[in-house]
Formats: sequence, structure tokens, C-alpha cells
Amino acid sequence: MKTFVAAVLSLFVMTFATVCFAETYEMVYEAPNFTEGLKNEQALSETFSTPHGLLKIQARKLLQAKSENQLHFIVWLDEKRLDDAHYPKVENGYTVRVFKNKSNSDLFFSLESIDRALLFGYSPVNKKLEIYIDSLNYAHENGAVPSIVALKNGDLVLAFDKDNKSKRYRFNWDAKKSWFGYSDLGKDWPSISKDKQ
Repeated sequence: MKTFVAAVLSLFVMTFATVCFAETYEMVYEAPNFTEGLKNEQALSETFSTPHGLLKIQARKLLQAKSENQLHFIVWLDEKRLDDAHYPKVENGYTVRVFKNKSNSDLFFSLESIDRALLFGYSPVNKKLEIYIDSLNYAHENGAVPSIVALKNGDLVLAFDKDNKSKRYRFNWDAKKSWFGYSDLGKDWPSISKDKQ
């Protein structure tokens, strides 16, 4: 009987811990298709407070650049430049979203187009900007549009939408590895637009 009671108590504690301390994400910023409205040489610039300092994101549309290098993307942490990259001109432009891990206040941000979705974040371990998720590395149908979103339930998800259906992957932070682990949630979900924050 004592073993049964101990097992039930253990199960209760694990369930309570999972419900009360589950990792959740909140979308704190979104600029949908922002590059479509940018004039040549105009920039979008935003600054966010993080546990590691002030994170500044800037995206500039370059006039003289070739189409494969038209978007100039720069990220700083305080005064240190973390990343400087160029991205191609894309149909419908780029979307930026910023997500906060509510368990530790770390911020992650996505840069998305109809072809690709990337999730970036500052790694205090490696002292650099990391690409934690790249949609090109996950199985999906041809022509499916990738997006990284926080769902209404707080899950962080990479979804591939096509014909009002989506294939989904859920991501959780692994503190021991300082990286994201993921689970494949399968396909035939409704469009991610119905469930995102």
C-alpha cells in the first residue's frame, strides 16, 4: 500500500511540476512583411532588454545591392556587433517576430519569408548570435510556407502551412545542452494562423 501511495504522490508531483513550471513562450513583437514597406536605404530598427544586455536588431533595404543581397541584417548586444548578414529580396518581404521564454526571460527572434524561417538568439555560453532553428533542416512539403510562432498555449512551434493545413514541430529549451530540442507533431493540423498568439 505504501508503494502505491508513493507512486501516486510521485505522479501527482510530476504532473503539478509540469503544469506549473512548463516552459512557455510569449510573442513580444511582430513586424509582418516589414521589408515590403521599406524604401531603399531605409531601416527598421528595434531594441529589446534581455538578461544579457540590450539587443538591437536592424534591417536595411539596400539600393545598390544585387537582389540576392538586398536585405542587410545587423544585430548588436549593447555596443558589440553580433551578426552582419545579407539576405535576398523575396516575394511579400520578410517578417520579424520576437519571443520571450517566460521561465528565464531569454529572447529569441525569427526572420521569415515564404521560403525560409530562421530563429536566432544570443548564446551567453558561446558569446555569439546562434541560429537555433532553420526551416530548411526540417521535413516538409514542397511549396509549404514556414513560420515560427508562439501558440496561444505558450508552445514555440515551427509550422509549414499549405492548403490551410500545417505540419508542426514543437521546440523546448534544453538548459544542459544550451540548445533547443524538438518533437515532430505531425501533419494535418489546421493553419497555424488559427492557433498563434
